[in-house]
Order: sequence, then structure tokens, then C-alpha cells
Amino acid sequence: MGAVLLLGVLAALTRSSVQSAVGEDDHSHEHAFLGEYAKSVLGMKPEELEDLLYWLVEQRIDQNKDMKLSANELQHWMRHVYHRDLENNILEAFNTANVKGDNDISFKEYRQWLFTQPDTPERTEKSENRLVARWRLADDNGDGRLSLGEFGVFYAPDEPHHKKMHGLLVDEYIEDRDKNGDYILSFNEWAGPIVGDEDLGTGKIWEMEMKARFKDADENKDGELHHPEVEHFLFPLEEDREADEEALHILAEVDDDGDELVSHQEMMKHLRIFVGSQVLQHGKLFHATDEL
Repeated sequence: MGAVLLLGVLAALTRSSVQSAVGEDDHSHEHAFLGEYAKSVLGMKPEELEDLLYWLVEQRIDQNKDMKLSANELQHWMRHVYHRDLENNILEAFNTANVKGDNDISFKEYRQWLFTQPDTPERTEKSENRLVARWRLADDNGDGRLSLGEFGVFYAPDEPHHKKMHGLLVDEYIEDRDKNGDYILSFNEWAGPIVGDEDLGTGKIWEMEMKARFKDADENKDGELHHPEVEHFLFPLEEDREADEEALHILAEVDDDGDELVSHQEMMKHLRIFVGSQVLQHGKLFHATDEL
């Protein structure tokens, strides 16, 4: 079981600004590889898609100009895509919620906008309290309003460089799992929401991996996870871990010949990985690319 899935399930708070507090869906990552070019590919013909990918590799990603992508080249590109994507989403959320067009936004304005959105679940006292706590912590000058920079911290508190927010997210994480109120997580408390989830196909192998990860997270080997240990587990030092894992996932999916490189032929064979199934369905290429 890949680390990406495990961490995605365990840290439901991750990419968890407002989303984890109220259950709002995050933006789609289906076209993650394409980055800023994702919106331009709908309706493209097969030859146009191939030309775009060839140009993207040649001009933007392939650093040593061998027309193959190594793990390092993929990771470098995915880091660029991830950071640009995050910045765009923060700006879009800020501008959309900031109906007055001011340089900053109040919590009241944001709250009014958030809970009128069709996809936002019914608010609860717990979700509102968490939103307020995050807002106040992100508000550096304490004026009750967030500038674009402060809003970015609120929107994406799990980002490695938003360390001031991590302690609060760990508090939320423990609160959601701590059954006996001791503010410490046993293995059953930590893994209970996952090990018992039939939709994840859990079993002995999965449980063994969970126990191994719990053991790794348990730094003082007392059989429990305390606040600092949970924080180290959820927020390791690697700042670009998510982007790097996505790059390695792509490589593992498409490297048919095992040379640890992505060739143009492999890219075209696994076109869905790079452009998304929606693009292929729109262009009626879905089955054709399976046969390449």
C-alpha cells in the first residue's frame, strides 16, 4: 500500500484548510501533470495532445535533453506544478469570497460566502469553532481580517512553511481519534477509523503495515503517540513530499521497461496518467489510447 494513500487517509486534514473543518471538497488533481496547461486540452485531437506533451517535455521538463524523464526531472516539474496550483487556488478562493474586492476579508464575509455554497455541508458547532480558531491563528496582526498572505495560511494550514498552524491541526487530529480523553493516541485509536473501513479493503497485510507505521511514529517506543510524535508523522521535514510522491507514482505507473525513465512512447501509451480520463472521453480517445 503506497504512502500517498496511507497519508491521504490518515491526514484527512491535509490539503485541509477550510475543507477539513467543514467537509468542503478540494480542487481536482486529475490534470496535475499538465499544470497550467490543463484547461487548454479539452477538445484536443490526438495529434494535438501528442504535440503538447512533446513540447512540454522538450521545453519545460527535460533538463538533460535526452527526451526521457527521470525521477528527478519529474519531481522538479511536479513541485513547480504543485506550488503554482496552490497559489492559484488561494487567489481564486480569496477573490471569490471577497465580494467587496477589498485588500483583506473579514471572517463574517468569508463565513457568509462559504455556507452559501452548494457543496458545503451543513455547518456544525465543531466545524465553526475550528474555522474560527484557524482564522484567529492565521491573523498575524489580530485585526480580525485576513490579507491575501494571511488567507493563504488559513486556506492551506498543512503547508510545510505554515508551521504556526501545524499544532492546531494536530490538536484537531487527536481530538477526532482520542476516545478516552487523555490526549494520547493508542494504536487502536490512531488506526481505528482506517483498519475498520471495509471500503479500503483492509486486511491482515494492511493492518501489519499500519502497525509498522505506528511503530515508526512512536519515537519514544512507549506504545502511544503523543502530540509531538503525531506532528512529526503528519508534517515531516520534506517540504515537497506530496509533489515528490506524485512524481514517483507517475513513474511507477508508466515505466513499462523498468529503466526508471519515462519515454515518449510510454507517455503516449499511458496518456490517461498525463492528461486525465475526462480529456480522453471528451475527445473519444479513451479506448484508442489503451491499445497504443
